[in-house]
Formats: sequence, structure tokens, C-alpha cells
Amino acid sequence: MTAALTLNRVVLACLLAAAATLSAWALVDPQGVDWGVVTFVGVVALVSVAVAAYGARDSSAHELSLVASLAALATASRVLFASLPNVKPVTFIVLISGAALGPGPGFMVGATAALVSNLFFGQGPWTPWQMLAWGAVGAAGGLLGRGGRIPRRWELIAVGACAALAFDWFVTLWMYVAYTAHSWAALVALYARGLPFDLAHVVATALFAGVFGPQAVRIVARFRVRTRVTFVGLEDMS
Repeated sequence: MTAALTLNRVVLACLLAAAATLSAWALVDPQGVDWGVVTFVGVVALVSVAVAAYGARDSSAHELSLVASLAALATASRVLFASLPNVKPVTFIVLISGAALGPGPGFMVGATAALVSNLFFGQGPWTPWQMLAWGAVGAAGGLLGRGGRIPRRWELIAVGACAALAFDWFVTLWMYVAYTAHSWAALVALYARGLPFDLAHVVATALFAGVFGPQAVRIVARFRVRTRVTFVGLEDMS
């Protein structure tokens, strides 16, 4: 356990050092650096820091099982809806997971769903971008449901629609930095070409949130409460 923890810390430190070095190089020589590599390492480092921060928490087994189950549900939904271009409930599931469980578990649901579902859709340099983007959706859901409150339907619709658009636009950036000319015209052209798919994602997420939103949060929150284990000392029973 100690050796594995030490190895994880070494790997994380190396990733952060590489990201810092490449970022400094990019500032010194922005024309000579490969921005695809710089941003890829930076995104991987951010995802690794978030995962390490969650791993450092004293998470219970029941919370981890809920995270795994919701990530599996999000993965299955992405696969089942594969025939409908960008009409998938993944963003909605990740959002309500964060609202019910909190920012940390929400991030892990999103990041895990992106990584596992890409075993079916194909892994590539876009995977860390998707992990960070969907993880951020889960974290935003956690902020929306902070204090154990159930977000209102209109809140889930509004946040879900914005999160869907932000996800698509963020992931599009990796294509921009890696494969296109770095100009405003190229960036606008990429966003314009993907706009119909982005709108489909936004409408689908808003629809799922409108139909299932608060009820889905309550169901996940209920499972969280029912599977919570509380240890009572013998002196408290007397």
C-alpha cells in the first residue's frame, strides 16, 4: 500500500513537472512549441490532480460503489444511444450524480464514464479532455446540490444545457490546438461546423433534466442515505 502510494505521488509529481516545464516553454517560444502536446500534458495533469485529491479523501465503500454504478450507467447510456448523434444522457447522469453525491464523487463519475465509454468509441488524445470536461460537469452538479438541497427543475435544465454546450466547446479545443491553424477563423469554423451536434446535445440534456431531473437526484440521494453505515459504540447503546 505504501509503495503504491509513493509510486502514485512520484508519477503525479512528474506529470506536474512536465506540465509546468512545457507551459514555461510555450511562454518563452510560443511559435516553436507543439501546442497539442502542451495542452494534452496539461489536461492529463489536471485530471490526475483531481483524481488524486479524491483518492486522498476517506471515501466509504458505499460511496465508491455508487460512483462506480453511476459511471457504469452513464457508460451504458452513451453506448445505447450511439445511433443518435450527440443525443445522449451522459451529461445529465453526471450532473445529477454530482448534485446527489457532491463535487468529488460527481467528478469521478464523469471522468470514469468518459474513460470507460471510450473503450467502445475509441481512445485517443481527446479522452483526457472528455474526462476533465465531464468531471467538471459532475463537480458543477455538486455545487448545485450543496448542503443536501434538491435542485429545482429549471435549475437542472439551465445548468444542464450550459454544461452540455460547454462540454462540446471545450472538447473541440483539442482539435483546434492539435490539427488546425491557430487563428480565430479556424476556431469559429470548427464551432460553426459542430453547432448542429452541439444543439442536439443541449436540447437532449435539457429534455432529460426537465423530465427526470429532481426525481433522479432524489433517487440517487436516497440510495446514498440507505447505504450509509454508521458505527455505534457499545457505550452509546446503554
